Amino acid sequence: MFEKKGEYFTNKDEEFLKKSDLVIFYNTEPKKFVKDYVVMGGKEEFSKVDIPKASKKLPLLLARLAYVFEIYDENLKEDMDFEDFVEVVLKSVRVKKEIQNHDTTLEEVAGVLYLMDNAEKISVIIGEVDEEEMENLLSFLKMFESKIGIFSKNEIDLDFEFYGI
Repeated sequence: MFEKKGEYFTNKDEEFLKKSDLVIFYNTEPKKFVKDYVVMGGKEEFSKVDIPKASKKLPLLLARLAYVFEIYDENLKEDMDFEDFVEVVLKSVRVKKEIQNHDTTLEEVAGVLYLMDNAEKISVIIGEVDEEEMENLLSFLKMFESKIGIFSKNEIDLDFEFYGI
């Protein structure tokens, strides 16, 4: 699924990155873009939204709220794997606790989801993350699969599926 194309392992190509109207930097240093971008796992003065701390639970917090706000690909409403992911994994995420653990606010997390919902093409540039965090991140991003391009300088050995079920 993920192949080395240029400097990144990706499910898209560098053209997708150039044409994206939102770029998310996950646990990596942001590069200044003319377009909108979000930083997760750091802070940057020109980003639209920052979530200072990344962790294994951050993608699950985002997924939980995307589910609650019904901000995800429509075709997932009939997907049994997605239903299992929601029942087994997402419903166990405690929103208030995780917001506090990530040194952020509900408004900032909702801001990320708002930007994602309104974007036509989203590129996610991933830095150093361990396998469990990558599983959780790919599970969250699968909720937006139709408009997501994933880019990482590190090899991605996992499939773009729902995990933890």
